[in-house]
Amino acid sequence: MTKGKAGAVLAISVIGDSYSAGQDFYLNALAQHLAKDFGFAGPGYVGFNHGAALGGTNFKYTRSSKKYFGGDWDVSSLGQASPDSRTVTGQAGAFLEVDSKETASINTAITDAKLLYLGNGKTSEMRYRWTPSDTWQPLTLAGSGVQEVQLSIPANAEWSLKLEVVKGAPTLFGLWLANNQGGVRVSKLAASGGASGDFYKNDRLWQTQWKAIVSKIPADVYLIMLGGNDQGFGVKPNDYLENMKGLVRMIREVHPAASINVILRQDTTRSSAYPMSEYAQVLEPWARSEHIVYSSLQCTFGPDFKRYANDGPTPMIGPDKIHPIPGSGGRLIADYVYRLIVGGGGESPGQCGSALK
Repeated sequence: MTKGKAGAVLAISVIGDSYSAGQDFYLNALAQHLAKDFGFAGPGYVGFNHGAALGGTNFKYTRSSKKYFGGDWDVSSLGQASPDSRTVTGQAGAFLEVDSKETASINTAITDAKLLYLGNGKTSEMRYRWTPSDTWQPLTLAGSGVQEVQLSIPANAEWSLKLEVVKGAPTLFGLWLANNQGGVRVSKLAASGGASGDFYKNDRLWQTQWKAIVSKIPADVYLIMLGGNDQGFGVKPNDYLENMKGLVRMIREVHPAASINVILRQDTTRSSAYPMSEYAQVLEPWARSEHIVYSSLQCTFGPDFKRYANDGPTPMIGPDKIHPIPGSGGRLIADYVYRLIVGGGGESPGQCGSALK
């Protein structure tokens, strides 16, 4: 990847668990670094499960605050045919808010805005405004299955988008937001607590809906970092592999030209039925046979997980024995993935990954 022609966009979709959904671990730093070096083409998918890749800094939204997620909402369980594994269904008066904050390298102006939702065959009514001083604009949600509706665009780069349910019970996925600039656009398709089985179901209707909604999120590159919760839940490596095969198969049907990268995360000191190396032993040979770029975070953390544990000599994992410390382990992941995107490649066979036992 190099600085390309003016207006060119590289759209990156990140599929993962809490490592990616909690953008402060590594994803925000990665997106900031890419935007600074190559330009910023907008936030892309802003899901109502976990928000934007640049959440917390430039595009603020969270379900844990009534300022951003208020009223009567039903949050689905994980494993929905949704970009970030959940949907939200609201009753009259329920509202969502996404706030922008422009910085030197992130222009938060929006020139294309869509609301993505799941139609139930009935008509629902919503309203929205880009700033508190704006007049409310009506929004009609109709149809069945995966749908989108165009929104007006904000007049300024600094905005505070509020969406409110007026009538009915609409089921929402999230927003698609872009600008007319060249650069990188990182869409966060990640779910805290998500395992590989939440992103692939052996069910035709589920797959049809997933492909329909994901087709509305342009992607040139996929980064898939799943496996940590599979390890935590004791999912057998071969079952994990079958889910990964199914996920990649769906992606290739939707975005056949996209480059697919699978990244297996490193082991930690938490107890588990299977070390990450056992997942690597099934994932790596399959990925290489499918011309998928394979990488293991074990390569950058090093083989001794006790060394980078929270109580080790070079702590990079938090006290929960699972998540990276943002300033050390998170920074290491962000730098590693940046090099992967910019330089391409991944590990050579046998260099790392499944070779670490």
